[in-house]
Amino acid sequence: MQYQYTSEQSEFKDSLRKFVQDHYDYESRRHLAKEGNGYKAEYWQQLAELGVFGLPFAEEFGGLELDLGYLMGVAEEFGRGLVLEPMFPVLALAGRLLAAGDNAELKNELIPSLIGGELLIALASEEKASRGNPLIMATSVKAEGGELVINGEKHAVYAAPQASQYLVTAKDESGAVKVLLVAADAAGVTATEYQTVDGARASNLRFDNVKVPASASLFSGDAAASLELVIDEALLVMGAEAVGLMDQLMAITGEYLQTRKQFGMPIAAFQALQHRYADMYIACEKIRSLMWGALQTVGTAEFAESAAMLKAEIGKSGRYLGQQAVQLHGGIGMTDELSVGAYFKRLTAMDLILGGRDYQLSRLIKIRKAA
Repeated sequence: MQYQYTSEQSEFKDSLRKFVQDHYDYESRRHLAKEGNGYKAEYWQQLAELGVFGLPFAEEFGGLELDLGYLMGVAEEFGRGLVLEPMFPVLALAGRLLAAGDNAELKNELIPSLIGGELLIALASEEKASRGNPLIMATSVKAEGGELVINGEKHAVYAAPQASQYLVTAKDESGAVKVLLVAADAAGVTATEYQTVDGARASNLRFDNVKVPASASLFSGDAAASLELVIDEALLVMGAEAVGLMDQLMAITGEYLQTRKQFGMPIAAFQALQHRYADMYIACEKIRSLMWGALQTVGTAEFAESAAMLKAEIGKSGRYLGQQAVQLHGGIGMTDELSVGAYFKRLTAMDLILGGRDYQLSRLIKIRKAA
């Protein structure tokens, strides 16, 4: 049973913490969020050299083939430092879905480049009507003359502006879910780029008769089960990032309460604020407990339920802790010059990524009714 990081995982986390501390003071992060694609190719390559991108991949591709706890540790440190590099969408989502496919040719071609930091790839699964459910999609794919033709739209594709390849989910004429590799510059692809509330980059994508070879299909059969599993496992990684964000918010707020004085004493001495800070601590521990609890169920019939519970609580407790941190800082908590607001924005954005609290609660009801 694993309810904390192993010594090896902790050592890897410590090496990532040094990277974050060296590169991600808040002012540098603010500047990076405003320019270009919102990340540095130099930092991305350094992460590749540290072995981050090889963590989940098999040794045959040059990876380290380590368990999910390592990726969770990376995400926690990235959350603590508000790192903008798109590790979550590129590695935890698109990369792990690529590894789950049965198209050996695509995997042999792409995974080594992903591990080496040369390739950035994004998963395009969210649609206007999906509301977080990855199996609700209007995007279609049809076989025509030895090629596959894709039509449809995808929304809120994180890391799409940085990616050179997309993994696009679509349904074929039989209703089976397909995952297709599409080049970002392919004819018929239109990308509308924007900055998200948490400072990251995303795009809305439109596919108008986009043609790809039959070999661009990542799965030979229906990919629905694999897609859902990869997303649920990615929710564990997201949970770890949320823990890092919340731990840092707790530290920043605790320090402020100790140093800010009113009536000649630190405001931390006021009982009402102590109670609020204690409630923040409880909210943080809820996420941490659900994260470790969900990790125990990976590979079991209970995993989908555990992942949904974790994500639903991120939407509730994450937002609550962010709100309290801003309020306890007073007026300065509303300014961009203070990092508290940026942590709050990231926690708020997390509620919407891969299905918000409402979707996860409705999913829980369906899971329990079917049990």
